[in-house]
Amino acid sequence: MFKNFNKVPEQPVCFECISDSRILRADSAWWNLYYDTFPPEEQEPLQAILDSLDQGVGLAFRVSTKEKTIGLATVHLLTSPSAVFLVYLAIDPEQRSRQIGSHFFDYIYQTGAAKLKEKGYRSVGFVWEITAQNGENTNEAKTLLRKINFFEQNGGAVLPYKYFQPPINGDVAVPMHVMFRPGDEGVTSEAINPAALIQAIYYEKYAAINYINPELIEELLGVISA
Repeated sequence: MFKNFNKVPEQPVCFECISDSRILRADSAWWNLYYDTFPPEEQEPLQAILDSLDQGVGLAFRVSTKEKTIGLATVHLLTSPSAVFLVYLAIDPEQRSRQIGSHFFDYIYQTGAAKLKEKGYRSVGFVWEITAQNGENTNEAKTLLRKINFFEQNGGAVLPYKYFQPPINGDVAVPMHVMFRPGDEGVTSEAINPAALIQAIYYEKYAAINYINPELIEELLGVISA
């Protein structure tokens, strides 16, 4: 577990990278924030998150004050191509005005890229999913725009691909966008293969950790390439 104390407005917070599943399992505030933030269809089972840590392919993160955990994230370390896949990111709603998110976002990527480097891989960048708007719900549209604006301000761009998150809690694939930020070692968006990144997400994360049927993976890849 690595710690990094960052001074942000109001009071210091601690950014931590957690690789020990026992530490993560014991943090009830982390799990409460997880279940309160993400809709059921986007929540993978607790054991899938813990397994990724135990297998050395995933990392968990938290932001904490002296009192409690106020932010969380998880990543999966992709290897073909090598990239840091941000699976979850959340900050307590009461803390979102404190500019924690951008600091935390950078810390997550730098830590994940360093871990890949330890394994002999050079990260091409940071990749993540963002829920697509479903219908014409105005509040939903505003939330999506706010999220996209945050990620764009932090160097991300939406990839021009139709994408579905495989069903991790239920039977229905969830329409999403994929966003990407190039790494800090001279890799540009033009130099990466978005389709290969998506294939790595599907096979290295969802097939290997969430046990998604390979036939469904192939079907979803067909939608992307259509």
